[in-house]
Amino acid sequence: MSVIGTAGHVDHGKSTLVERLTGINPDRFEEEKRRGLTIDLGFAWLTLPSGRDVGIIDVPGHERFIQNMLAGAGGVSACLFVVAANEGWMPQSAEHLSAIHLLGVTSCVVALTKADLVGGSELDNALAEITERFAGTNLEGAEVVPCSALTGAGLDDLVGALDRALDAAPEPPSDGRARMWVDRSFSIQGAGSVVTGTLAQGTLKVGDQISMISDRAEMPARVRGLQSHKQEVAEIGPGNRTAVNLAGIDRDDIRRGDALCTRGRWATTTLVNVVANVLDASLSPRPYDLGQKGSHLMYVGSAETSVQIKLLDADTLGPGESAAAQIRLTRSLPLQRGDRFVLRDAGRNVTFGGGVVVDPFPEPVARGNRAVAALVRALETLEDGEASALLLERAREMTISEAMIRTGSAVVPRGGTSLGDRLVSAARLKELTDLLLGKLSDYHADYRLERGMPKVSLATALELGAEACDVLLTLVPEVSKDGPFVRLTSHVVDLSPELEEARDHLVAKLQENEFSPPPTASLPIDRALVRALEDAGEIERIADFHLTRAQVESMKEKVGTLLGTGEGVTIAQIRDLLGTSRRYAVPLCEWMDEIGFTRRSGDLRILGPKA
Repeated sequence: MSVIGTAGHVDHGKSTLVERLTGINPDRFEEEKRRGLTIDLGFAWLTLPSGRDVGIIDVPGHERFIQNMLAGAGGVSACLFVVAANEGWMPQSAEHLSAIHLLGVTSCVVALTKADLVGGSELDNALAEITERFAGTNLEGAEVVPCSALTGAGLDDLVGALDRALDAAPEPPSDGRARMWVDRSFSIQGAGSVVTGTLAQGTLKVGDQISMISDRAEMPARVRGLQSHKQEVAEIGPGNRTAVNLAGIDRDDIRRGDALCTRGRWATTTLVNVVANVLDASLSPRPYDLGQKGSHLMYVGSAETSVQIKLLDADTLGPGESAAAQIRLTRSLPLQRGDRFVLRDAGRNVTFGGGVVVDPFPEPVARGNRAVAALVRALETLEDGEASALLLERAREMTISEAMIRTGSAVVPRGGTSLGDRLVSAARLKELTDLLLGKLSDYHADYRLERGMPKVSLATALELGAEACDVLLTLVPEVSKDGPFVRLTSHVVDLSPELEEARDHLVAKLQENEFSPPPTASLPIDRALVRALEDAGEIERIADFHLTRAQVESMKEKVGTLLGTGEGVTIAQIRDLLGTSRRYAVPLCEWMDEIGFTRRSGDLRILGPKA
């Protein structure tokens, strides 16, 4: 399904034409119907000859309601531009054309209405003027259809032309990040809050957990119900007029310009880098020069916000010129790369320009920053994947969530390496790799007898989470994981002559009383040497004492022979067998249970499964 937005000067017959095409009066308010003047947005729908269902947003033509027109123009697939043949091109015709051009709409049909009121030459002059006015805009070459809502002449041709225009319209984004700018909100007794808008991208389903994002708060809610053209639906995709019944949020907390978004996939911003442009003199009734000062308004989606514009590679912009700029918004909005906007001068009440967002989360910079201006210009021309790589290269690292929001992507952006929940550039990955190798080298130099650095300590030193550290280790072939430790693959424990002498002394002390060695803590031995001998398998820790490898093998041989009779034995029997005391026999039996050499059966020990 697609959405068509009307445009054109006041009293040129937009609402009358929409009602004649659809059978629906788009004017919602009694004042509108009484005065014959559209004040706010109106909505209708019809089925085109191809069977395509379309929604129509009828916008006000009067200059006093231009902000309402802009709220309706965002997110449309095509434009139905209305010009009255008996009046021709008018001021609001020019302003609406400028807005549609700035918003990047490329598919359009011009309805030359009230054609029954003019003669052939006057009609030809109107056609020629439209062709001239549209030249050089996104809508150049739009099909023009003379028609009359009063007599019905040309209406069949008009709907056929709308079908052809929509065939040429680009498909809306269907990624997993839904965003719908709210243009109306109200309450229905027994149902609760309802918001309407054009679902510009993504998909909404009944039951979805979503967020209503405003400059006041991000409010969680649930999709209770969905309607499109007054029909209940369970799911709706991009490019549709949609009414969403919400649970968990009050209607008074919602206003036009808020956005209904997939929860957790959007973030608001008050600072954006953009390419801004000023309309050519041929598209603006009043040529405009944009400087650093002024009272400016920005329109994006259905939102309006006052802004401060900081030009980065120009001092001023004249008609037809563009520049890299940084814009600060007074209203925080969920924006993404590629969002188009319109700019108006609040004091002069004129639409003078617009542009496109290239980076929704930049660092603040000073006016005239040429380096950032060059980045903005590069981002303007790059494909999404290349742009995300450039942004990551400059930022060096971002969380994956931040990277997806910043690049407007529903998948992990290209151009970097995922380390757990973060994305790092090639330069940052090399820096982390060098830092990792340096930390391990220093650790081995300071603790020559340790088999490696504790992974927890390494992750802390690198300022990485455990998951990110694990991934990094898999990318560095010069390191090896050894249980909870990490070491350089080249690292070996090499005992000096002094340490070899200390090892021999320790072994001798452990073997003096065979299976009744002294507690290790009572021996004047370097703890690092003890750990190194444990790692090498030369000694085995049992409770608060150690046995040598030879003692362990001797004990297992003795106990194995005793248990080989097939009958279980008690701790006391093992104690007597080993010539030790119960203080040692109990932990020795428990250790043999742990390694599976024996297993307990009541008060007896029998050979275990690993015997």
